[in-house]
Amino acid sequence: MIIEAQFKHRTLPEQLADHIVELLAMGRLEAGQRLYEKEICELLNVSRVPVREAFRILGAQGVVRTEPNRGSFLADLGPDEMAEMLEIRLSVERIALRRLLKLVPRHPEILTELTDAVESLRRASKVDDQLMYCRADLAFHAKVIELSMSPLLKPIWDSLSRAVLVFLMRERNVNFDYEAAIQDHVVLVELIRDRKQAALHKEIERHITNTRDKRVGRAGLPRTEDAPK
Repeated sequence: MIIEAQFKHRTLPEQLADHIVELLAMGRLEAGQRLYEKEICELLNVSRVPVREAFRILGAQGVVRTEPNRGSFLADLGPDEMAEMLEIRLSVERIALRRLLKLVPRHPEILTELTDAVESLRRASKVDDQLMYCRADLAFHAKVIELSMSPLLKPIWDSLSRAVLVFLMRERNVNFDYEAAIQDHVVLVELIRDRKQAALHKEIERHITNTRDKRVGRAGLPRTEDAPK
């Protein structure tokens, strides 16, 4: 198994959990599919112990469910679960952004790190690699959480991030407008720089719920006006 550079500081079970989620996101594993330890071990060329721990990690995050005497299955996250995930994500990111606005005057390097994350999005868009772009998108928002320096938000984000990746991969299609999506992130950085809290909160909601709207025609997620408040 080739370990991506971005995963080099993670434990082996965490790397395996990431890889299993990517296989799900790419459609190589199906929602609801039973996971057999032996097959995953052979596929990823690892022993059973870290695979078992990866299943445990994914189970705690709602991506895998284990049924007594039946085995482990990939969760089938439907429209309701995805909508709930987006609502939780929005709440977490709003809090993180509020913290960032207070930190930026004393830590201007925050803007540099976020700008670098936007450049990673640009690089991914140029090679038209869907998974690479979605990883970069996820990394931008993970950076927002990290830079907020909140000890409470990071574990919440970590518990969401793998489901977010699945969602991002599902909502992308061949007509996805990379430039418009990148510009969304540029606007977020500009609003952080200018410390415009009200506008920033509206923009992050538009950014996240607009992603939901673009997915409606293909997967039946509720439109913003129909989504739970």
